[in-house]
Amino acid sequence: MPYHSCRHTYTCLPLLLVIALCSFGCGQSGTPIEYVEGVVKLDGTPLEGATVFFSPKGASGVGAAGRTQSDGSFTLNAQGSKPGAGTTAGDYNVTISKIEMPKFVGISTDDPRYGTPEQERLQQEADNAEPKIIVPEKYNNVETSPFTAKVQSGSNKFTFDISSKDD
Repeated sequence: MPYHSCRHTYTCLPLLLVIALCSFGCGQSGTPIEYVEGVVKLDGTPLEGATVFFSPKGASGVGAAGRTQSDGSFTLNAQGSKPGAGTTAGDYNVTISKIEMPKFVGISTDDPRYGTPEQERLQQEADNAEPKIIVPEKYNNVETSPFTAKVQSGSNKFTFDISSKDD
């Protein structure tokens, strides 16, 4: 009788099924991700540290975001894809936001102000601080942002010019 590594065929069946499924399904990435890059400018100057969101219009598309560099450039990262990969083809609403939190001096235990009313005042100031809005609110709302994008097969490059003046 020939030698079999599996004594009973039915014990090998789950392993064979997994191998068969992988040969058909593994390696297929589903919907292709398209490379997306761009530049964001505020009043004509490259804007660093802004977050760019691509929100799909309708049911097609995959939400994606990117952060601008010192030259205002960004690449998109779709949910679940590798960094800088982009997003799927489709029509998108684009929102852009940037806020800055005020910087406060931390008081360490060896600071002479530690445990004094000065520390309490600084802590109260920090607790009540409001973020500074760099990009006007209208650009951070899908309903009011004037920006849209159509991502197509291949490379996609977009430029978004923001005005700090409220319209």
